Amino acid sequence: MIDFHSHVMPEVDDGSRSMDMTMDMINNSLEQGVEYICVTPHFITSEHEISHEEYLNRFNSLKSSLGSRINVIQGLEVYINPELPELYKESRIWGYNGKQYMLIELPMQHYPIYTDKIFYELRLLGVIPVLAHPERNLSIMKNPELLINIIEQGNLAQMNSGSLTGLYGTEVKKFAEKLISMNLIHIVGSDGHNNGKRNTDIKDGLERIKTLNSYLYKWISGNEMKIVNGIEVEVPDIISNKKKKSLFDFFRKK
Repeated sequence: MIDFHSHVMPEVDDGSRSMDMTMDMINNSLEQGVEYICVTPHFITSEHEISHEEYLNRFNSLKSSLGSRINVIQGLEVYINPELPELYKESRIWGYNGKQYMLIELPMQHYPIYTDKIFYELRLLGVIPVLAHPERNLSIMKNPELLINIIEQGNLAQMNSGSLTGLYGTEVKKFAEKLISMNLIHIVGSDGHNNGKRNTDIKDGLERIKTLNSYLYKWISGNEMKIVNGIEVEVPDIISNKKKKSLFDFFRKK
């Protein structure tokens, strides 16, 4: 099991506040059955940036402290910005395991008009954007076609396990279940920030996916390591919830 989204690196963002807290979070991950955890602190241009050198120093220190208890994977949660293609060219942002899949976050309240353009430009550079927790974005909740378009263009989507267990409220839970039913999610993460309410819980969310859509659950399980290793995957066909119009619908309107 791989946790694709966590803030377990201590004292770098709004995640873990100390190594003790990190250890609690990692212990929880192990209890959840996690074998690999992606260390994805926030990268927000001109507000919260971490250099590759500093990241590697902290990552290697964390890896050394954890020993062989759990496998840690490099990564970032990159906040959407028009400068992302240039930042990538300058090696200031990077993907999972230093490979092509890159976790990118949108504002919770809206969908920036330049999102599709930036994702396209990143793909031209060899990056495959992975949209972080789209089930929590208000614009996508109102218009799921935004996410469908993103995926049809060649991008992936990551869901927070807590979205399926009600951690973020009933509306997010319902929408998360809808996305699962439509095959619109490809990887799962805890988005763990602390050892309290937002811990590194992931097992129950994955079990919920297994119940809601066993095919998607098997796809996720079978492609996790490919994504970590930067191997391109063929995503599942999107299942549309739209009802097909029939000839009878035409006459009913008369």
